[in-house]
Amino acid sequence: MSFLNVDFLDEKNLAVAVSGGADSLALAILLSEWCQDKNIKLHALTVDHGLRAESASEAKYVAKNLKKFGVIHKTLLWDGVKPKTKIQEAAREARYHLMSTYCSTKKINFLFLGHHGQDQIETILFRMAKGTGLDGLTGMHPVTILENEISLARPLLLVSHKDLCDTLKAKNIDWIEDPSNENNKYARVRIRNVIDALENEGLTPSRISSLSDRVIKSIQLIDYLIDKEYNNMIININTKRIEINLNLFYPLPFDGKVRILKHIITTLMPYKKYPARLEDIERLVGRMDENFRGSTLGGCQFKRKKDRLIIQQEDDGLS
Repeated sequence: MSFLNVDFLDEKNLAVAVSGGADSLALAILLSEWCQDKNIKLHALTVDHGLRAESASEAKYVAKNLKKFGVIHKTLLWDGVKPKTKIQEAAREARYHLMSTYCSTKKINFLFLGHHGQDQIETILFRMAKGTGLDGLTGMHPVTILENEISLARPLLLVSHKDLCDTLKAKNIDWIEDPSNENNKYARVRIRNVIDALENEGLTPSRISSLSDRVIKSIQLIDYLIDKEYNNMIININTKRIEINLNLFYPLPFDGKVRILKHIITTLMPYKKYPARLEDIERLVGRMDENFRGSTLGGCQFKRKKDRLIIQQEDDGLS
């Protein structure tokens, strides 16, 4: 587990998300072997979304396969009315909520996910297609933290899907193929269908990982420099209101202004999952010339007063 740069040896319990597909099933089995050596209990969590008639039997199949490896298995049900649109996004949110709640209840700090190298390529291409900025090119990180302090661990980002399938074949274990993974009505599936051709041109998980690492290092430098500029321009700051010096803000390069406004919005609206889209922040910066007087974005009000820009939570009212 050293490749995640995280020490799990103090943990008594770990969890892994298992859909029954090759990737997550292989990860669960590999983790089970590691956990047995370290005397750590592994909990495998399968979410039954109730969207397909066979989902309940698939969850039982996963439990049966993992029982022989000494893994504790739990099926979590997504109850209630399902949305008519954006079903994949809603299912994903429900999945993470159910699994993180289970982990919190069992005092499990780390939830492992089976995202692999091709998933990383898919994620970056998907973000590019949606118009991502520099930050989106970092892809999925090996470890990320949920709001309830549960850590999501992705140890397979340099591993190929084929290698995971071969792992299961070597152990004579069959896996479940989710039919939605072949449904071209989903954008991610359409993107996935071109990845093989791109890999033949050299866009491998290793190359994508190198790109991600370089982008992360560049962002670290940018953030270091921007933080210095931002701290210098702050006039007043509290949990509901931030005032900055426009004479120090205006000379910054365009992306520096965007990053500062994004940081301010996030600071003032910490509980809003998506406070403002990058394109909207860019448009706001583009309008902030000598004639700018005010605007609203991401739950915040922006108002110019002489050489100051005042940003405040929208429901608080600017004075």
